Amino acid sequence: MIRSKVKILVLNVHKKDGRSMNDFADFNAMRLMESFGGGRVFYFSDSVNNIGIRRTEEEIRRIIAEEGVSIVFFAPNGDSYELSIEFFKGLKKDLGVKCVLWVLDDEMIFDVMSKYYSQAFDAAVTTDYYATFAYRKLGLPALYYFSSYLKADLHPVDVERDIPVSFIGDCAKADRMEYINYLRENGVDARSFGDGSEKGFLSKAEVPAIYSRSKINLNFTKVDHAGPGSWFLADNALTNIIRQNKGRPMEIALTRSFCLSETSPSIGVVFEQGKEIDTFRCKEELLAKVNQYLKNDGVRERIAEGAYRKAVSEYEAGVFFPALADRLCAVLDEGRYLPECECIHKDPVFKKNQMIRLSIVMLYQMSRLKALPAAETFKELFRYGIIVFLSSFIRAIKISFLKLVHKKRSRRHGLQK
Repeated sequence: MIRSKVKILVLNVHKKDGRSMNDFADFNAMRLMESFGGGRVFYFSDSVNNIGIRRTEEEIRRIIAEEGVSIVFFAPNGDSYELSIEFFKGLKKDLGVKCVLWVLDDEMIFDVMSKYYSQAFDAAVTTDYYATFAYRKLGLPALYYFSSYLKADLHPVDVERDIPVSFIGDCAKADRMEYINYLRENGVDARSFGDGSEKGFLSKAEVPAIYSRSKINLNFTKVDHAGPGSWFLADNALTNIIRQNKGRPMEIALTRSFCLSETSPSIGVVFEQGKEIDTFRCKEELLAKVNQYLKNDGVRERIAEGAYRKAVSEYEAGVFFPALADRLCAVLDEGRYLPECECIHKDPVFKKNQMIRLSIVMLYQMSRLKALPAAETFKELFRYGIIVFLSSFIRAIKISFLKLVHKKRSRRHGLQK
């Protein structure tokens, strides 16, 4: 397979505001299309909400056939059950395309979603280093993707490093503000930027300067599954203790700045501790290392320089994505480690989650007066029987109500700010 001659279709969830920092899915899609022979993005969840499941599937099939697509990338969120496993098996059988699973949150969703979809795919790309081995146990070739960005977006800025400690990100997640406040209570000038912070949300253009101004840039790795948006993790309580690699250390590295990160098991796969990054395990260790590095400019700058060299030579998007595409073409040419099973295996948790999601979709379609798509989705809710339908539908009503309340509170909070 010659990648420059291969057209791809990237199935992303929602169309997002490209001016914000939350467009990473589209960023990845654009880099993939540049690395292959072109292609397009299709927002499958938006389409299902508007025209229904069957017409969305028909549109995907039409695009593949008419535009000569050879590889389909499926990039789901943890609640993206609209397109069935059977649908992807059908794409491969009927249209002869290769299907690649592209997952950014496998630390959380591998056990509740990704491993089931892997039954219908030819390869996986995951940001969870350990998930690459889990996919291989299931017979699926898997490649590791930490995070990649463009130098044009993230680069060193020639400014004075006048901020002792900073954090850029969603400050409402997990216990991030507890750690930042702990530093403040112990005399450290620690500043926060982003949603839920006193400085507020930053535009993409503002981020490199804040990293460059900061002597120490923090990164946190606990996952956050609080709130109605993470309902699919209700039966996966061990998620509470998982540490997830974030893209933030790579962002910081590209600005030639120092990152002090909460530990995660596989962070050393990309950055070498003590030479390209340093980590902490608790508040007390964080405080001790902050005080240590604030007093040692030379050590801090040496580590930042090491991370910068690693980032620009191996992980900058213009370097990383073409190399990833070459490796992906090679594993697709080689095929799966084990043949696909004719039957598709699902357990009760997967079935329940799938029906909860479809129930939420139907309720949304009804609220937008999409009568025909809603009726079509309603028929799908009985796929696994009346008991699964009833329990899932009741749960979906509760989740939808909580989401509505959460959205109203967020809007009210925004007005008060």
